[in-house]
Amino acid sequence: MVLKVAICDDDPIITKAIEELMLEYDSSLFDIDIFYNPFRLIEFLKESTYDLFILDMEFPNLSGLDIAETIRKSNYTCPIIFITSFKEYMEKAFKVNTFDYLLKPVTKDKVYPALIRAIKYLDLDDSKFTFTFNKVFYSLSFSEIVYFEKNKRKVLIYTPTDTFETLQSTRDLLSKVNDNFVQVHTSFIVNVRYVKQISNNTIIANLNEKETIEIPMSRKFVDSAKKKILMKLRDLIY
Repeated sequence: MVLKVAICDDDPIITKAIEELMLEYDSSLFDIDIFYNPFRLIEFLKESTYDLFILDMEFPNLSGLDIAETIRKSNYTCPIIFITSFKEYMEKAFKVNTFDYLLKPVTKDKVYPALIRAIKYLDLDDSKFTFTFNKVFYSLSFSEIVYFEKNKRKVLIYTPTDTFETLQSTRDLLSKVNDNFVQVHTSFIVNVRYVKQISNNTIIANLNEKETIEIPMSRKFVDSAKKKILMKLRDLIY
């Protein structure tokens, strides 16, 4: 699988350095587009998107946060890595679900760990969750699915933009999903990538840019679910 990457910085020296480091890391893994003008990237996003964004924080007439907010309107989970010379932007950056934050100058020691984490986070396999709904066949990437809700034989499939429905047993459902999904209740299976907060008996998950959803954890699953979620989140972060 090839990752589509957008690098946006108005300094050609910076963009060239990042591109060379990425190609040195693995030239076959990345398909890189470079944007020196943030407005050109925003215009391009009306027709297409990327798997990974690397954005400068400051432009003459726009900020990297403005670009990130545009990206998040259609893609809540893709990794966004900011590059900047100023530490004071860090708190604001993480409000747009920032994946990482690199201080200039960019070096291999800074870029490579961020790439390793992004690759791990994106879970580069071609597996899909396939199902039928109203006699129509669907195929969703696992990364698109926030959670499943089971109601008898019916399964509701929630993504940031849509809800689907199919008929399936819990056993069959669990056998099809990857290990980013954790059963937290007889009726709920959650994608840990979307987990925002864990309390004693509930999970708060990011449904999309503006909405969160509260998902109950039952006594039967709470201990094992918490342990699995925290272990998986640790693996994704480090």
